[in-house]
Amino acid sequence: MKNKIVHVLCEGQTEQGFVEGVLKPYLLANGVTSVKSILINTNKKKGTAGGMFSFNQVHSNLEIERRTYVDNEYERHIFTTMFDYYALPSTFPEYDKSQNIADKYERIKLLEDSFAQYENEVRFIPYIQLHEFEALVFCGLDYLPEKYPGCEKRIKPLKDELEKTGNPELINNNPNTAPSKRIIKAIEGNKAKAICHYNKPMTGKYITQRIGIEKLREMCPHFNEWIEKIILK
Repeated sequence: MKNKIVHVLCEGQTEQGFVEGVLKPYLLANGVTSVKSILINTNKKKGTAGGMFSFNQVHSNLEIERRTYVDNEYERHIFTTMFDYYALPSTFPEYDKSQNIADKYERIKLLEDSFAQYENEVRFIPYIQLHEFEALVFCGLDYLPEKYPGCEKRIKPLKDELEKTGNPELINNNPNTAPSKRIIKAIEGNKAKAICHYNKPMTGKYITQRIGIEKLREMCPHFNEWIEKIILK
């Protein structure tokens, strides 16, 4: 049997930390031989990475990976992404058309299907996180006080919102009320008097480790589909 190697193109350090610290151990225990996280390149000349500004940037990064890693008699390579839907560049294939679809899951399906069609690579599994990485953090709100003592009362509205919505992936996409914005407000309170500041990469990795992949799969349907596709590919 060929070694199964998964390459994950990550939008930023938070996603990369999750892949290395949480996703990788889980996949290695479920038939994957190796998991490699790649931080999206933003400026080759300056050597900077992290952050997504256009679809061409994404396509170029994927093209490099696909050309570098070719299947052979010993290895089988799978390529995937971990991008936020929140602030997704409007240059993605069928982006404008997707905005006319009310159902968020159908909207993401169109974007991912169009992405896959554009790349035209059978080894590719596109993944766009609804609505952003912090949807996964919403699955473990009770763990936030372990890193940020004193925020217990301020996270109650987050719990209420999750109970009301019933699905962390559907916490909305508004610039003021997206998952990350809500969490930052709960952690920092009044920024002018903030005692601590939200560390996105550290918190994302810590909270999702505490939750565990199985619970994340249970609570987040689209995330679960992604994991299943990787394991079964």
